[in-house]
Amino acid sequence: MKISFKGRTTGFTLIELIVVIAILGALAGIGTPFIISQMNAADVTACRSNLTQLAMVGEKYSRDMAHSHLLPTSGMDDDEDTDYNESDGWWLSIAPEMDGTVLPQGKNGKMKVPSLFHCPGHQPEVDGDTFAADVKTVSYVSWTDGSEDSENPNSCIRTTAKQNLDTLPWLSDGNPVKGQSVTDLKSFTKQVMPAIGRHQNTLCVLYASGMVKAYEVDPETVQAEQLFKRIAPAIAKKAEKAAEEGDSDDEEDEEE
Repeated sequence: MKISFKGRTTGFTLIELIVVIAILGALAGIGTPFIISQMNAADVTACRSNLTQLAMVGEKYSRDMAHSHLLPTSGMDDDEDTDYNESDGWWLSIAPEMDGTVLPQGKNGKMKVPSLFHCPGHQPEVDGDTFAADVKTVSYVSWTDGSEDSENPNSCIRTTAKQNLDTLPWLSDGNPVKGQSVTDLKSFTKQVMPAIGRHQNTLCVLYASGMVKAYEVDPETVQAEQLFKRIAPAIAKKAEKAAEEGDSDDEEDEEE
């Protein structure tokens, strides 16, 4: 009698394949949040490093006799002796202090700046050590209390004025607006709030003293006004006072 044995064919059965796919899916589900978390944490670290380096450049800028004790801001008065308009963006004033910066040819040109002006969590991404800076590519916005010129609310921060530099933001995560610094709740909501989800719901802020702080924010419960007051109490108080005075003037005009 001839006996034959049928050996098992190579490969996976359908059930085995489904099990393998399920296991891989489970592992991916477990590992992906961890990987994303680590990437976001790395972005926060890089962002804080950028701001720390910018603080040192800002200190160098403020030691120059041409702008002693000042920190540049978007909307500051233009220096007519240069080929670019400093009032357009804070980086146009500070970048020339750094190696690797390529100045624009004419006022309509873009300045090529070191990559530390761009946060790795900000889109569009930047490749290389330098990039063309404008309101779409620069990752940080300037804040100001307007202490350098009472007639210009966007004027430079004067570090010798009577204010607490540890609570006065100079730069932070945000989307710049040409010729505009963060001076009140409206500009804060427009420029800073969109950047909250940039890296792990953490907002990085550089203060005029050189201190860098990272604020963890819950995007589902955060309120712009509360966050604004938390980050910049002095600027918020000044903005509220200005708004109250404006309302009072309007009432007087109506009575007349």
